[in-house]
Amino acid sequence: MNMNFRHCVLCALTEKAAAEISLWEWPPPYDVYSFKGRPNGYLMDRSTWGNEQFCLLSGDSLETVIGQVACQPDQGALWVGWALAPRLCGQGLGALFVQKAVLELRRLKGHEGRIFLKVAASNQRAIRAYQKAGFHYRATEIDEVPYTGQPESFWIMQAGR
Repeated sequence: MNMNFRHCVLCALTEKAAAEISLWEWPPPYDVYSFKGRPNGYLMDRSTWGNEQFCLLSGDSLETVIGQVACQPDQGALWVGWALAPRLCGQGLGALFVQKAVLELRRLKGHEGRIFLKVAASNQRAIRAYQKAGFHYRATEIDEVPYTGQPESFWIMQAGR
């Protein structure tokens, strides 16, 4: 796919974008991350829109939702999480999406410090994208897989900057 992230913009999450994102679903084995059919109080929490939750938009009038981006500050660092629209997954766009999300978060939040993320160790597709985007492994911890309550190993990764 010929996706140009250069013209994408990170904006505060909106009701329209949140409603669209809440319907996203991925095929196995990534279906554990699907929003569709699962309660997501955080995604719909308007108090986080624009300070913790954003959407990456593209198109002539910025009407196309490319991804969802969330961040939480923690002792001078920024913890991030994101989701690339399912229709764009598996096309080699992950690293470009992550690089654009980090660039836009730094711009919007004025954050020059460390950026961390947590990813399931089994999600090798995401790990490869994060590594290509400049993140590197820092540690492993056990946490629960969303919506399942099942324990799994997660990698803590840090942006290379």
